[in-house]
Amino acid sequence: MIIVRIKGGLGNQMFEYAMARKFQIAYGIDKIGLDLSVINMDTLRNFGLHHFECFDKVELVENKGKITKMQEILAQKLVSYFIAGRQEGIAGKREDFWAAFFAFFGVIQRDHSLVKEKFWLRFHKNIYMNGWFQEAEMLRPIRELLLEDFKWKPMGIADTFVCQQILSSNAVCVHIRRGDYVNNPIFDVCGDSYYYNAMKYMQEKLSNPVFYIFSDAVGEIENSMQFPCPVVYIKDRHEDYEDLYLMKNCRHFIMSNSTYSWWAQFLGEAEDKVVIAPKKWCLTKDMSVGIYMKEWILMDV
Repeated sequence: MIIVRIKGGLGNQMFEYAMARKFQIAYGIDKIGLDLSVINMDTLRNFGLHHFECFDKVELVENKGKITKMQEILAQKLVSYFIAGRQEGIAGKREDFWAAFFAFFGVIQRDHSLVKEKFWLRFHKNIYMNGWFQEAEMLRPIRELLLEDFKWKPMGIADTFVCQQILSSNAVCVHIRRGDYVNNPIFDVCGDSYYYNAMKYMQEKLSNPVFYIFSDAVGEIENSMQFPCPVVYIKDRHEDYEDLYLMKNCRHFIMSNSTYSWWAQFLGEAEDKVVIAPKKWCLTKDMSVGIYMKEWILMDV
């Protein structure tokens, strides 16, 4: 079994499952197990993968076996002694340095660096994964499988007027992340001008675009931002997985630097979709970023 520790918001949880799926296929491992010990203690985030079809293909790991416990303890000790508390760039280099040693014991540890497949992993049928697995190009080859895995289970949002409105228009999803990003020293990246310029670009390139504003602070945005064209605010209170469903049904995307809007555009199935993303993903210059896709249009923030 390949066991992945689930943490963070819905976008990160989807990356964690998706990378486990990638390794499951690569190494011929029979099952994926989800370790919910961290997300169950998170007072701000909820576990969300049970809203997708993939949940029926996994097991919830409540009692870890001896091998998994050993792998978990080993990872914790190595991270504590050699990686934790260092500046981002240094932590990433040390995590890279220890990657082969982690792999020798069947552990994939990636909190500060990009995922690299290591030789020793292929000899393990019990792999333990912990980290933030935001690796776009590694997931591209299994996109069709992920489209199936991340099909939503039946829910009422699919039959609502706003969903039908999105499906019947040349819809552009504009995702504006506020909340914990405001004044965040790492992720407070996208200024208002980024969204204005992206919308102007879409106006020039698309026929009759309709801009749908998705945000965790839609009321504040309606009062403070002066968009260069008419917009439709998604004001109804939805769960995160419901809004993500509406977002992915748009034809085109103006992203924030968020894994949440990353998954909306990745799951979007329009063949002619245009995706605009911020040229800068974070304010920390030495942070490893593997989330970009080559077909995106990048704009200054």
